[in-house]
Amino acid sequence: MSPVRETTILQEAERLLIGLPGIVAVRRIDGDVLREVAEEERSYQSGGILPVRNVGIDTALRRRAVFAVLKDRRFRPPPAPTVYLVEECDPEQSEGGPTSSAPPVPPGQRLEAGGRSYRILGEEVLPGQGPYRERTVDLAGTFVMFPGRRDDPKKPSYFLVPALGFAELEASQERLGIHGVFSISPSARTDALLRERCGFPQDPALATLLVGFDWR
Repeated sequence: MSPVRETTILQEAERLLIGLPGIVAVRRIDGDVLREVAEEERSYQSGGILPVRNVGIDTALRRRAVFAVLKDRRFRPPPAPTVYLVEECDPEQSEGGPTSSAPPVPPGQRLEAGGRSYRILGEEVLPGQGPYRERTVDLAGTFVMFPGRRDDPKKPSYFLVPALGFAELEASQERLGIHGVFSISPSARTDALLRERCGFPQDPALATLLVGFDWR
């Protein structure tokens, strides 16, 4: 692909992003900043009571274009929870194979992310989420736990941040000639780093996203 075509794709994608309701600012980040972001995310992973693994950052590192997006409360909700509490599935459980002593994990309780399969033990509550059909423990109305799903108390559990889609760019994939669209929500420390590197205001009413893609 010619440099002119690449520039056009990037300009059109940036124009699309900045035109969305609730998007305040957009900056493309280069490889050096992205590596800083990945390092910050990984240093954050062991800092809490439970580990946090942002597997979405590995997706970002593989994409040719990544934008930092600053949004306010007018921006639409995410298409799926941005953070889960999980435990890793045994291969037989994730595939539903007969050799596992434990029953297979139902699809609605399973998350595929970063090439691995996980049992969902808890998840972010999205706006408009209806009542759950199983016993739950509500944490401040923003996160819900599913205590009946725990497979083995000895299995390690941790918070997981997956890569999600980004509907507005996905709807324009053919027109722009792009693929592999993703978005992730960074940790609070990475959010602060992105604001500093991109010249975004440190306004607590605003939040950052990473959005990116490849092109053909």
